[in-house]
Amino acid sequence: MNIEKKRMEGWNVGGGLIGHITLDKLAIPETVKVTLLGEPLIPSSFNCYGHPNFTKEQEMLYRFKEEELKRQNGGEYVPLEAEITYEERVFDIAIPTFDTLQGIEKSLLSLADLNEMLQNRRMFHEAYKGVRLNEFMLFGCFLLDQFGQVLSVIPSQKDSFVSTANVEDFETFKRNHSTGFTLTFDGYAIPAPDSVCPCCGQKLTIDDVRNNPCVFIDGKFYHNSCWRNYRKLTEVDKFTRRMMDLIYKSTDYTFELLPNGYWQGDDSYIPWFLFHTIDGDIIMGWRKRVISIEWQANYKPFDMDTLFHAEDVTKWEEDGKRGIHAWGDEKAYEYLKKVLEAVNPGYSKW
Repeated sequence: MNIEKKRMEGWNVGGGLIGHITLDKLAIPETVKVTLLGEPLIPSSFNCYGHPNFTKEQEMLYRFKEEELKRQNGGEYVPLEAEITYEERVFDIAIPTFDTLQGIEKSLLSLADLNEMLQNRRMFHEAYKGVRLNEFMLFGCFLLDQFGQVLSVIPSQKDSFVSTANVEDFETFKRNHSTGFTLTFDGYAIPAPDSVCPCCGQKLTIDDVRNNPCVFIDGKFYHNSCWRNYRKLTEVDKFTRRMMDLIYKSTDYTFELLPNGYWQGDDSYIPWFLFHTIDGDIIMGWRKRVISIEWQANYKPFDMDTLFHAEDVTKWEEDGKRGIHAWGDEKAYEYLKKVLEAVNPGYSKW
């Protein structure tokens, strides 16, 4: 029986906060007992290592108790540790099934088999921390690294490589692509066997990983193509119905979608907009964390300095065009409304 004293950590999993305690060894979940200040603390689940997870509420209560200890100690930090007892799980999976070309190739029959193989790689690394795994390239874009992680070639490069096999030794892959490539820093989440794309409603398969790498956003897996279309239509809705429709009557403007004027890489599918209004043309689109608004030369005249002298943001005037950066939707609406009131004071959409 193992006995450890550990703090609970807050982890962000699938877009939500949970509590987690990391143990020193693999554990048999059924044997894990956790006590905090002499009271039992029941885990909500266990990860693949048998280490306990807790609900967001349990994690918050843990923080409250730790803060109370700090106050009782005159403001000096006092770590609050839970006591965990458990039986160690012996890792006895045959290494060739997850650390050879042949073993990994056999796991590509289904998402369930692939996930099992990847889990075995992670558990092996946890059980034998001093031993490095072999590294492989999967489908020409996913690196199975020596620590049991899955990394990905950045999206803008995924179509640049031609893979000769489903699985390659990583050193061979590097030699075949000596021009270079860039891997993600934060890993890549392989869809679970029961994952369903929330846009099209189709169950994800191993072929979706092979041919159309998926996107993991806020705890959900999407087909990459579905996610891009969803994001595109969301932006169309945001800039028309939820912004421009609040400024102009729907009969007083039309719009065209433009190529993204800022992102040339992974987010280039998010469009910019050319609005043709009764007062002239406006180009709008996201530029990192700000919305770029540019009133074109044919837009009715107004004085930028008079309207926006108090705004400490990027502004410009060039060749008859006037522009400003808005920090979010609300500011963008405020700027559009202010200009409309200046150039067309009698206008009302109501």
